[in-house]
This record gives sequence, structure tokens and C-alpha cells, in this order.
Amino acid sequence: MAKVKAAAAKKAPAKKPVAKKPAAKAAAKPAAKAAPASKKIASPDKYTMTTMIAYVAEKTGLSKKQAKDCIEAFVEVFTAGMLVGNRVPFGTVGKAYVRERPATKKRIGRNPKTGESVTIPAKPAVRVPKFTYGKAFKESAKKAKIKK
Repeated sequence: MAKVKAAAAKKAPAKKPVAKKPAAKAAAKPAAKAAPASKKIASPDKYTMTTMIAYVAEKTGLSKKQAKDCIEAFVEVFTAGMLVGNRVPFGTVGKAYVRERPATKKRIGRNPKTGESVTIPAKPAVRVPKFTYGKAFKESAKKAKIKK
């Protein structure tokens, strides 16, 4: 037993230089994180929540959980702003808001097939979400590729 303790005491000073290596790795990590931001990343083929989270994680260098939290926080603040009644900007794409569609009165219409008169019932006023696109986005949409 005494030999093992003596051997452990002799090996302890040899471990100190090993402790300096992680410090060198820590200095190299920030440079490694900066690389993903400059790297060109292909956009996803399908746009689902999972693929968008993976794209944001890869583009920013965050973990997938952190990217998911960021996206969920954005959606939460976006929705909260709309529900309060504000026009919420979505970058240069456009603005979203809630609008009130007015009530309609009861009226008489015609069945186009038979020509018979039909009473169309009144409809109450309804609040609906609305999105208006920005001018720059409309211009870029004209040049967009469409999948068939």
C-alpha cells in the first residue's frame, strides 16, 4: 500500500503540465465558433420546424436546443404583439396584424345552377389575422424560382 501512495505522489507533479493544455483548447474554441458564421450554408429543401431549427443552429453556431428556444421566443413575441393590436414587422418581408372584418347583413342571392332565390344569412364581425408584404419582398418574389 505504501508503494502505491508513494508512486501516486511521484506522478502528481507530472499532471500539472496536462492542466495547461485545456487552457490552450479554450483559447482555440472561440475561433472555431466564428467559422460557422462565415461558412456558406445551404437552405433547407423542406421548411418544417425541425429543418429550420437545424439551419439556425448550423448558421449561428448554437446548439439545436438553443436555436429552438430562439425561434419559439420569436414566435411568442410576434404573436403577443399581434394579439395586443400592434402591427408587427417581420424583417423586410412585411407586417402582420389583426384586422376586424365587418359584419354583413342578411341578403338575397341566387343559386347559379337553378336560378332559385336563396336567403344568405347575416354574418357577425370577426377578427382575422392579416399580413401585408413589403415592396422589396414583392419585387424579389417576381424573380423567385417556382417548384412545379
